[in-house]
Amino acid sequence: MEKLCGAVGLSLILVWLAGWTIYLAAPGGWTLGAAGISVICAVLGVLGWRDARALAASNRVRRSLTGFAFLVVWTLVILATIRHYSGAGWTGDWLEHFQRTLVYLHHLPAGTEIFGGYRVPSRPPLAHIVAALVMAQTQDRFEIFQAVSAFLNLLLFLPCCLILPLLARPWKSGVLPLTCIFALSPLLMVNATYTGVKTVAAFFVVLAVAFYLRGCRKNDPARICMAFLSLAGASLAHYSGLPYAVFLSVHYLATRFRRTWRWRELVAAAGCAAVPLLAWFGWCVSNFGIGGTFSSVVHASVGYGQETYQGSYLIKCVANLADAIVPHFLRDWSLVRAWGQPNTLGYLRDNAFLVYQTSLVFTMGAVGGPLVVWLLFRVLRRRTTAASFWLAFVPSLIAAGFLVAGERDRFGVTHLTLIPMMTIGIAFLAANFSSRRWLSLAVVTGCAIDFSLGVLLQARVEHLENTAKQTPFTRIQVGTVRLDLAPAGPETLSRPSGGNWFRKHQYALSEQWLRALSAAHPDGRGLTPAQDTARGELTAILRQDVSMFGGWYKRNGGELTFFGDHFGDSDWTSLLLAIGGVGLLWKLARYAPQSAPARAVVEAARAAPAKAKGARARKR
Repeated sequence: MEKLCGAVGLSLILVWLAGWTIYLAAPGGWTLGAAGISVICAVLGVLGWRDARALAASNRVRRSLTGFAFLVVWTLVILATIRHYSGAGWTGDWLEHFQRTLVYLHHLPAGTEIFGGYRVPSRPPLAHIVAALVMAQTQDRFEIFQAVSAFLNLLLFLPCCLILPLLARPWKSGVLPLTCIFALSPLLMVNATYTGVKTVAAFFVVLAVAFYLRGCRKNDPARICMAFLSLAGASLAHYSGLPYAVFLSVHYLATRFRRTWRWRELVAAAGCAAVPLLAWFGWCVSNFGIGGTFSSVVHASVGYGQETYQGSYLIKCVANLADAIVPHFLRDWSLVRAWGQPNTLGYLRDNAFLVYQTSLVFTMGAVGGPLVVWLLFRVLRRRTTAASFWLAFVPSLIAAGFLVAGERDRFGVTHLTLIPMMTIGIAFLAANFSSRRWLSLAVVTGCAIDFSLGVLLQARVEHLENTAKQTPFTRIQVGTVRLDLAPAGPETLSRPSGGNWFRKHQYALSEQWLRALSAAHPDGRGLTPAQDTARGELTAILRQDVSMFGGWYKRNGGELTFFGDHFGDSDWTSLLLAIGGVGLLWKLARYAPQSAPARAVVEAARAAPAKAKGARARKR
């Protein structure tokens, strides 16, 4: 498992370095360069087939790869259901990451404004460069970007398999519980299907923690170097990996290095991490300067939302922590109605979405979250080396996660930096799944709730699209202008959902609505102030297609095509998803340990043939 996970992590970093080199040295050579990288990878794969076959001989590796293959198929079924992205107040960042990939793919100017008011250095480029390499060999289509993002996000499963034995002693359960819990987790499935990059950073963080703990235990400098190289990969995938890099660096200096003064190991680990980091930050500094780079990074993380909050920074952090611990519907009932909408399923989805994505405990599951807290408390009571690490890791990263959150969000900010920790918590739950029968049945019950409210319902609402039979998107937010395209009906979703839907069709709709305004007011007179403002916003969107997207919308019919759009309005994908969820719950329930009387019966039945065989031998 170490070889498998280490190979995947190292390969991602090397592929990124190769793609980044092509981007810098050969701006017009993306297609040829990407094909060359693919050929080199294929040749190396053929040359290493003996090693791959030996690797596949491991039973645990085969089970992990089988689980990963299942999750890929499972996620594609969810993607086949989704026709728009939505959830509470989440808007825009799914489009931001697609635009960033287009900036690298089409080599748009480095000063291109990024959707959301960001600059290029505001987000690191590892996942975007890897996606651009794939799209350079296929098409620059959004559905291809969705598939690549889903694959990269699902890689998080592999280091979770690697870290399982480090989370439970003795290791009582296998990969199957982790696969089922992973597939039924709202946190992991929403982030796997969303075109974001935080889960890619979480892959590298979990990988780094696994290699770091194993390196310290086995006194192996190679594992330590791999851990810090993985931390560099996490920081290049998303800046949410930086707090974990800082923690492990401080922990290493305060424990392992201070005791033995391993200068060679320190220099090797720092060198491994520095090479990829310098490749990115060196380019940023050369193009934007130290001040421009630093201000972009700070604005996108710590500085985001500061302009709307006037209170004390420390009080804001404490308030965010308190709001993340206690779900919003228990603190303030008015928050439940924050995303007002006539659609009952949308109303239920938005509130469940907030609990599963932003709370500190329930991101790990409605029942799984409290169970993880209980299991962690039991582990920390034991004064072992492993317990001391987690006793430092958990509170330090929680504190860091809320200190670097710039915005004041009454719904919680766990989703900003704590996804790696929540994922380790889910793996911790899976590692202890077979320790007690009551715990296993509680996990199955919780997974049933999580799947129903956080996966199936989420996919079902995201399946909605305006058709001749239904119009769930009538409330649209276009810049600063709110539009009500039609009277709200029972299926109408919230305004943030309408804003996401508009971004999917923004160029085509802007052209259509501007033509309608011109036809109604040929000389431009008689426009109400709201209509005049809307015309300005729509005209700006048409100009943004050239300045921000390189004319992509115009070349592609004025709208994005989702992976789920290829499957139309049919409900068969939702039905298949529901059947699959029931099957996973059944499989998970069967994996639960038997009760003591049932176990005694099974052991007696197994012992009976052996006794009979011994009796026959004595007679002979």
